[in-house]
Amino acid sequence: MNPVGIHAVGLIGPGLADFPSAREILAGREEHLYAPVQIPPTSLLPANERRRTTQTIRLALRAAEEASEGGDRTSMRSVFASSSGDMDIIDRICEALTHPDPAVSPMQFHNSVHNAAAGNWSIATRNPAPATALSGFTGTVAAGLLEAVTLQLSEGGEVLLVCYDVPSMELFREVRPVTENFAFGLRLGPVAGAQWQLRLDPGGNGPETPCRAPALEALRATNPAARALPLLERLAGAHHDAVVLEAPAGRVLGLHVEEATP
Repeated sequence: MNPVGIHAVGLIGPGLADFPSAREILAGREEHLYAPVQIPPTSLLPANERRRTTQTIRLALRAAEEASEGGDRTSMRSVFASSSGDMDIIDRICEALTHPDPAVSPMQFHNSVHNAAAGNWSIATRNPAPATALSGFTGTVAAGLLEAVTLQLSEGGEVLLVCYDVPSMELFREVRPVTENFAFGLRLGPVAGAQWQLRLDPGGNGPETPCRAPALEALRATNPAARALPLLERLAGAHHDAVVLEAPAGRVLGLHVEEATP
C-alpha cells in the first residue's frame, strides 16, 4: 500500500501518561515503571456530560484528544477500534432484564453500544464527518489501522484512529483476559508535513513483533490495544525494523515506518 503520514500520537496506559512523557521509555532509554492508569478529565466535554460517560469512553477520548492536537477536530473522519467495548455495562443490562420488573437505565443503554466512544467524540467536537466503530478480537489494532489507512488513501484528508480496551469484571476475564487499561491514537494524513511515514503490508508474514523492553512486552499481553506497543516503540525510535501485528482471520499485518524527510 502507499504510505500515509502520521502527524500526531496519543497514548495512555499503565506507567504511560501520554506519548511525549513516554517516548524515553518506549525508546528504551528509561525503565518502564508500572503505575495504575489515571484518566485526566477531557476538555472536549462539559462537566455535566463528562459525568454521564464511562471509563471506557473517557479512556478513548483521552487518546483521541492528544492525537488530534493540531488538527481540525470538526472535520476529520475517525475510526474507533475496541476488542470488547464495555462488557460490564452489557452485563448490568442483561442482569436487569432477568428481574420480574425489568428496567434498563437509558444512560446505560446509551453507553452500551460499540460506537459509544465514537458518538461522544462526534458530539464533543461537533464533527459531522463519518465515524467508524469496529472490533477484530486480538487483531483489533491491525483491523483499525487497515480501515483508517485505507480511508485516508482513498479519500485524502486527515483520519483519526483510536484503539482502546478496558478490563471487565473477574468472570469475563476468565474467558477474555484483559487486565489493564490501554488506549492509543494516531492522526493520519498526507505524507507532506508528517512526522513519520507509515506503509501497511497486508500480505506480510512472520510472527508478531514483540516489544524490545521486557516490561513493555509483559504489558502488551494485558490488553488487545496494547498490541500496538511495538509500533509505538518504533515511532519513539527504539529500532528501525518493520513491525508485524496479528490481524483477524489468522493473518498478520506488516507495518513499515520511516522518519519523514524535512
